[in-house]
Amino acid sequence: MCGLVGIVSQAGVDRDVICRMRDVLAHRGPDDVGAFVDGEVGLGFRRLSIIDVRTGHQPLSNESGTVWVVLNGEIYNFRDFRRELEDKGHRFATSSDTECIAHGYEEYGEGVFSKFNGMFAIAIWDSAKKQLLLARDRAGEKPLHYSLSGRGLVFGSEIKALLKHPGVSREVDWSALDEFMSFGYIGAPRSIYRDIKKLLPGHYLVYEGAKARIERYWSIDVSRTFPGTFEDACEECGRLLSDAVRLRLISDVPLGAFLSGGIDSSAVVAFMAKNSAAPVRTFSIGFDQPGYDETSYADLVAEQYGTDNTKLVVTPQYKDVIENILLNFDEPFGDSSALPTYLVSYLTRQHVTVALSGDGGDELFGGYITYSMLLRLSRLLGFIPEYLKPVAGRLAELLPSGSKVERRLRFAGLSEDDRFLRMVTHFRPSDKEDLYTADTKSQISEREAAITDRRTLLAQGDRSYSDRMQYADLMRYLPDDILVKVDRTSMLVSLETRAPFLDHRLMEFAFSLPSEWKISSKRSKIILREALKSLLPAEVIGRGKWGFSVPLREWFAGPLYEFCRTRVLQSGMDRFFTRSTIHRLLDEHRNGRRDHSTKLWLLLCFALWAAKNGYES
Repeated sequence: MCGLVGIVSQAGVDRDVICRMRDVLAHRGPDDVGAFVDGEVGLGFRRLSIIDVRTGHQPLSNESGTVWVVLNGEIYNFRDFRRELEDKGHRFATSSDTECIAHGYEEYGEGVFSKFNGMFAIAIWDSAKKQLLLARDRAGEKPLHYSLSGRGLVFGSEIKALLKHPGVSREVDWSALDEFMSFGYIGAPRSIYRDIKKLLPGHYLVYEGAKARIERYWSIDVSRTFPGTFEDACEECGRLLSDAVRLRLISDVPLGAFLSGGIDSSAVVAFMAKNSAAPVRTFSIGFDQPGYDETSYADLVAEQYGTDNTKLVVTPQYKDVIENILLNFDEPFGDSSALPTYLVSYLTRQHVTVALSGDGGDELFGGYITYSMLLRLSRLLGFIPEYLKPVAGRLAELLPSGSKVERRLRFAGLSEDDRFLRMVTHFRPSDKEDLYTADTKSQISEREAAITDRRTLLAQGDRSYSDRMQYADLMRYLPDDILVKVDRTSMLVSLETRAPFLDHRLMEFAFSLPSEWKISSKRSKIILREALKSLLPAEVIGRGKWGFSVPLREWFAGPLYEFCRTRVLQSGMDRFFTRSTIHRLLDEHRNGRRDHSTKLWLLLCFALWAAKNGYES
């Protein structure tokens, strides 16, 4: 994992600007630094050395110097791909995976990206064509931001790098603000800045002649079906996950794993142990409140596989690092599990340079509690004729707003897809009416555009309800929340993380399975549990989903109340939100009348970003 930046401009590239953009990403790559500037193009690179530590310097070129490449991430199948290229006559000067990209581009052109099994953000400069290509991996593990203008193209691994370029505007994208308040994150292609975009996963961008086009090179085929039996699928699931772990053990530096005690991270550790001669190094995070602590399950897995497990307990005393963590996202980011993810990354980095994680298992195999809960509700409401469901909504209008009966009636009157959207939305339209200032409302040209986007995703393909929910999360929640969280928090401490569940072969396999093999109204991850039952303790196989959540409700009512209050009430917030509504949320939460912890967390995240960007008084 590393940090990359670049500029393409017909007016020429200032090397000092490239270096400023590059060096603000020093945390992503403390081991090496590089730059290439030639007329209208400039590439910059910060390296965290993982593979080919001695000769893997970037930017890297082909033999003739006509193709230049920078890579953030890893190409796990590069050795097999290298042999394929050597058979075609290509000759290599290094042992790095990056050089395979240069030669692969020579051989396959824009088709090269589909050849890679990996996590990556790639920039390729073809000097003969005067053409730049940017590409992002299928799942979206590695970030890639860009800004287009009449002056050219600017790109980088993180937003902070683009903001070092004098031509990139800081003007707010108000629709992105609205999306953040709905979901707690801003999905690609938007960012909080109007002129900065995110390249979508599984896509590449071609910039030539001051024009850009974006192409998709991979997508989940929702029409594909697995041809075998349930037993065949269990065997294939174990085989694919084992091979995905094996590929991700390639490293020239020390390697370990996050171990939460959940089935996904436990499965990764089990296959690591089977593929490793030495004991696996594992790292766990717990909380000082029992309802949030999973470390007893992590201990069972660590004991079974003889791992060297290191643990850390998270308490409110870590509030001192919250601001630094959240500000590192460069835009409002509202997943509170960023705090424990940073802390486990910090702990892990004291011992190893690479860590494997269980990210992606919930989206692929139906692990989220929301899925099974909504399936149960759909089964219960299935007896109600469709023409009667709107009646529930009309009855709700007659009841006091916010009462338990009113909320349940309104929920029952929704369609299946709208129930899912209601479950994953934090500030709803009625909440925003009270929260937004008149200026904020006037600036947002299309209210709830992000909701419309997710409705479109839920409508993809003739699939079951659970498949539709999983697909929507795979396309938005996973790349724009989970993977952003892991990338920024781990790279803040210069730790590379790898997610075997996001091997594209396993992703394609999971979405080819009948939904009833993955999840029901009573069980989750059915096939995954069956495939792993001989590898993991029965207590881990049989447990439900906990989630990597933080006890915000208790913290905001007690030790973090003043920390939150002073920030969400700063004068700079008045441009965006009404002070009286924020006061009400704070008071109701502290007095125990309503749990507003998630809403207060989003406001805190936004307040920190606003203050950093000059909105404080």
